[in-house]
Amino acid sequence: MSGRKVLQMVVILVSVMVLAHGVVVNTSAANPQQREIAGLQDTLRPSIEVWNISRSAYEGEPFTAWADVRDLVSGVRNVSLTIQDSAMNRTEYELLHNGSYYVASIDRLQFNRSHELWISAFDMANNSATTYHLTVNLIESTYTPIDPWVTMPTVVSSSLALMAMVICLAVVYDKRRAWDEPLESTESAPDEG
Repeated sequence: MSGRKVLQMVVILVSVMVLAHGVVVNTSAANPQQREIAGLQDTLRPSIEVWNISRSAYEGEPFTAWADVRDLVSGVRNVSLTIQDSAMNRTEYELLHNGSYYVASIDRLQFNRSHELWISAFDMANNSATTYHLTVNLIESTYTPIDPWVTMPTVVSSSLALMAMVICLAVVYDKRRAWDEPLESTESAPDEG
C-alpha cells in the first residue's frame, strides 16, 4: 500500500470514530482554547486527579502547590489554589501548566494562624470542580529543647551541694538535740511508807 492510501484510510477511520460519538471538533481555530464542541454539550466537571503542597509550607517557608487536572471533553480553562486563613483573609493563586501538572510557587504562610487550602478548576464549558480542604496550622512553638550536656553538670552539681547541705544540717540538728536532752537521774525517789 502506498502512503497516500494509508493516509486516506486513517482520515476516514478517524472521521467515522468522531462522527459515531456525535462530536465534531473545530480544529481550524487558531487558539486551542477556542475549540467548539458540536453535537455534545460538556456537562462534566474537570477531573482533579491529585494535588498537594510541598513540605516547606508546614515549616513556614515558601512552597510549591501542584495539581493533576484533566478535562477530556472541552479542556481545562484554569486551575487555582485558594488560601483562607483564620482571620478570613482569602488569596487565590493561578496554577500554570508545565506540561504535566498545574504548578505555582507560593510565598510563605503567615505564622500564628491556621490556613485552609483547596484547588478549584474550570473547564471551557464553565463547569467547575473543587477539592477537599487541606489545613496548615502555623503556630510558633515556645518549646525550647533542653540540651542534656549543658544542663546535666548544673543539675548534678546543685543536687550534690543540696545533699551535702542537708547532711550537715542533719548532723548539727542531731548534736544539738543531744545537748538539749536532760540528764536522767539515777537516784530513785524515797519510798513512802
